[in-house]
Amino acid sequence: MLITHDELHDYGEITPRSVLFGAVACALISVLLPTSEYLIGASRMNLSQLPVGAFGFFFTIVLVNIGIGRIFPTWALSPAEVLAVFAMALIGAVMATADLLGWVFAVDAVPYYLATPENRWMDDLWPHLRQWAVVQGPSEELRWAFVGMPSGAAIPWHIWVVPAFWWGTFVGAVAFGSICLAAIMRRQWAEHERLAFPLAQVPLDIMGNPGGRFNTPAMMRKRAFWIGASIPLFVIMWNIVYYFQPQFPRLPIMDEQGIQLGPGFPETLAIKLNMYVVGFAYMVNTNVLFSVWVWYLVVFLQSTILLRVGYTLGGADDLYSSRDALTSWQGFGGFIVFVFWGFWMARHHLRDVWYSVVGKVKANDEHELLPYRWAVPGLVAAALYMGGYLIALGMSRGMVLVYLFGAFVAFYGTTRVIAQTGLVYMQSPLTPTMFTFYAFGTQGVASSAIVGMVGTYSLVVNGRAPLMPGIFHVSYLGAKIGRSGRRMFVALAMALTVAYLIGTIYMIYISYTHGVTTFLSWAYHQHGEQVYDAVIKKMQARMPVDAGRWSFLGIGALVMVVLTFLQYRVPGWPLHPIGFPIAAAGNIRMMFFSILLTWVIKSILLRVGGVEAYERARPAFLGIIAGYALGVFISFFVDWIWFPGAGHQIHNW
Repeated sequence: MLITHDELHDYGEITPRSVLFGAVACALISVLLPTSEYLIGASRMNLSQLPVGAFGFFFTIVLVNIGIGRIFPTWALSPAEVLAVFAMALIGAVMATADLLGWVFAVDAVPYYLATPENRWMDDLWPHLRQWAVVQGPSEELRWAFVGMPSGAAIPWHIWVVPAFWWGTFVGAVAFGSICLAAIMRRQWAEHERLAFPLAQVPLDIMGNPGGRFNTPAMMRKRAFWIGASIPLFVIMWNIVYYFQPQFPRLPIMDEQGIQLGPGFPETLAIKLNMYVVGFAYMVNTNVLFSVWVWYLVVFLQSTILLRVGYTLGGADDLYSSRDALTSWQGFGGFIVFVFWGFWMARHHLRDVWYSVVGKVKANDEHELLPYRWAVPGLVAAALYMGGYLIALGMSRGMVLVYLFGAFVAFYGTTRVIAQTGLVYMQSPLTPTMFTFYAFGTQGVASSAIVGMVGTYSLVVNGRAPLMPGIFHVSYLGAKIGRSGRRMFVALAMALTVAYLIGTIYMIYISYTHGVTTFLSWAYHQHGEQVYDAVIKKMQARMPVDAGRWSFLGIGALVMVVLTFLQYRVPGWPLHPIGFPIAAAGNIRMMFFSILLTWVIKSILLRVGGVEAYERARPAFLGIIAGYALGVFISFFVDWIWFPGAGHQIHNW
């Protein structure tokens, strides 16, 4: 169980200089992360819900700030200022490359460049494209973005302005809707339900209670913290020697291994130690950890055995849903129940929010990002704009309603899981795009509506709920530091603006100076090609509504209802219901072993030494998170200096 100590901390206030420094940090992150992934071939530092690039940046700033405080004490940032910089860097990392902008560029840049007679894009795709939403072509200026521009040519910024503007408004609506929802629900989650918010609590604890000769945070004055930090740092630094001397023996501690259940079984059980996952998982309640790995084994065995005997609904509906259609739809059914049970639990809080909006009660919302009287109509306005935007892309009103429902369940459910468990690689079991496709099928659906669906893949970001988890955790930070969450709203709005502008400009710049086809990551042009191809194939196949998928959606919902009932009505019931939808998420495969190992360690500590032993070991696991992020950051800089274009991807899934 996560025991929060932030009530004892005096973090100070968010100041104008911290917002300015945060904007600089956001801009740097918007450049560094694409550079690492696309140009250097180093670690993909933004794959997790708390991007390791942002946390590594945060820990680096903490160390530098301590050094500055020793020499010029008045220049050092307060804990609140450092946390504000971290929050803005987090938004920059969430926006950069594969977390959001890479997907937007993939959707609006490829339809004219990659069209060939073989893929039939010219016949089936081009007539239905909205010209304001894609980069115009075919043209030499568009081709240069993929192959590099010739010597003496200038970047044709003008062909990108219109789609970048309109997609920016769509991303802005998603972000603003997430801000409004965070303002409405933060008190319910953080104060009424006491969700742990480990991804925000970890930096809060690291920065809390500065003191001693050099005003060092209390956590960083503990020996256990540095022992924990030294473990991943030692492994990473040891392996960095291997970069320079290939004959040097590297430590394969964090490499993936596979265990096959038997001959002919279609899947392997992944065994991978991810120290980033271990550190955050230690903050999670043991019965949640137990439920996650047990349900993962159950779902894995179900899928594997059914495939072995020949029963299947087909493979994953797209690259970003779970391992197969059966698992993803079953898990999404559980997600739907999980989300709406949460709203039932929040019914009294939501009633009070509404009463404050209509003036029946005085609002207690001074710690929120926005007042309730702005957040509620703001959420409605954001949803209406998103719906209107998707209709303008070509989708029908019915499809838009289903998509917005599916997107809300996927994004909100994923955010809730992360706030409750701290699982840094959590994603939705099913993308809202595939939920919408199979709700209607493609028989009798207009081709323009089907092509319009491609635009929704700008938000897929590997199924990780774009922006919403980060914004909810920034909201949590804002309520913990300073007297008002409004200051954090200013920082958040600044970060979103800087991240989109700098990220967009830099993406266009490196596209023309290097050529997208030379990028060392697939998410830009390959993602665009895959989703357009997949959508056109579905359009050509004219597939009907699939009763099998809907049946397993219902089964998943029923299982979640039963598990929720048992959780609240049977004392001592060991399986927390949250583990069931988590187990269906595709990338839980890479977290399974780390979660199991952490559960074993934590269970032994609690059994042997109780809560006191847990508390004594806690700084070491916080150190593991910090040391791992710092090590990945160091590896990136080594690759940047000595191995550009041939980097070492030590951090991935």
